[in-house]
Amino acid sequence: MSTLLDQMDRASMTRLHRRLAWSAGLGIFLDGYDIMIIGAVLLLLHTQWHLNAHAVGWLGSAALAGAFVGALIGGRIADRFGRKAIYLIDLMTFFLAAILCASAWNVASLVVFRFLLGVGIGADYPLSATYMAEFMPTVKRGGVITWTFGLWTAGAIFASLVGFVLVHLGPWAWRLMLLVGAAPALLVVWLRQSLPESPRWYLRRGQVEQATQVLRQLVPELTDGQVSTILAAQTQTLLRTATPVRVLFGRRFLRATMFVCIPWFMMDLVGYYVTIYIPQILGHLGFHGSHSKLFGSMILSTSFLIGYIPLALLVDRIGRVWPQIIGFVGGGVGLAIVGLTALQSPTKTVIHGGMVEHTAIFSTAAIVIMFAGMLLSQILNSFGPGNTTYLLASEVYPTDVRATGHGFATAFSRLGAVASTFFLPVVEHYTGTPVLMLWLAGGSVLGGVLTWVLRVETTCQPLIQE
Repeated sequence: MSTLLDQMDRASMTRLHRRLAWSAGLGIFLDGYDIMIIGAVLLLLHTQWHLNAHAVGWLGSAALAGAFVGALIGGRIADRFGRKAIYLIDLMTFFLAAILCASAWNVASLVVFRFLLGVGIGADYPLSATYMAEFMPTVKRGGVITWTFGLWTAGAIFASLVGFVLVHLGPWAWRLMLLVGAAPALLVVWLRQSLPESPRWYLRRGQVEQATQVLRQLVPELTDGQVSTILAAQTQTLLRTATPVRVLFGRRFLRATMFVCIPWFMMDLVGYYVTIYIPQILGHLGFHGSHSKLFGSMILSTSFLIGYIPLALLVDRIGRVWPQIIGFVGGGVGLAIVGLTALQSPTKTVIHGGMVEHTAIFSTAAIVIMFAGMLLSQILNSFGPGNTTYLLASEVYPTDVRATGHGFATAFSRLGAVASTFFLPVVEHYTGTPVLMLWLAGGSVLGGVLTWVLRVETTCQPLIQE
């Protein structure tokens, strides 16, 4: 099979490659938007629905819990029945769930609809990553996938902008915020409807003719004679049954599975709390009023670009491992700056509702330092694990279980995200923001250590076909 695969690995970028990248990237854009917009929504619902810390945790984590289920299901279906099997269905699920979210009438209904939204998001992760990895030329693969996954950042920035613009429109503004996420889904459905199946998936099932037809689209300069030669060389056309999931945990791939799962879990455990609850965190760090919190949130979301762009340009040269380590450790330093600065600030004692509370008094200098620490954390997370974890999970497995493996890694990481968004608001309620920031800083550094211990480098290496 190497002849056909070599042609794909050495191909130049074509219109089809770019369409694939955009169709995947815009799906990731929707994820970024809908994960981030809940922060702005909660600013309004906190007062309207009188939310306590537990309700905030349910609403913040519902979509991520759905993503856990969607990733497990979507990845396995993609390996069994083809990458295109649910590539449109997951987007339609997303579209309908976004509309339902906008019509929610209480906390329970919004939690259920956000969970359904998350199922669509979760299914799209292994599908998009596998699709891109299996089509892109070897020397471009890391950069293209990183550029594409960076559209999550664009979605997050767009969510901050939408929240900033709509927050003052009235009590129904949160419904408009959620509804906005449905519109781009229709564009993604249109982009995906005519995409071909993965040639690598065809080959593993002995469908060489179909694989070659897709190859003609990827390498249009091939002559009929060259195509005939490629067909003649494809002697290994064994029709394969489904590879069992347990191979992910066997001797051959156990290290790779640990490498793509555990650091990604740590990234989500730390990153999702800091990302989703940015407006609330800024409120605890001296920012007052919804306008200033959302404006600060928009700046922090935009700062992702400062780390993401250099990574996309360099990832196929410097690799995936070192950026991930630098991002984890540097991000931890940024969060430590926030926590230590907040702990050094004086407090005042007030009685609220018969309870004695200690409220920090932040100077302007302290607020600037803490915001700078948040910026550093966001930038370095984007340069490293915020993007590399997604990329690595698409490269370490063979074709038969590539989507399944990516889906499992995504689902495992979402356990960290759910723990982050559901439990950490409660933890913060009892420990305070400064102590929680220091805990998260330690978790981020631990992610860097685990990356080094478990590392598997895939830079510019051909994908495993067998």
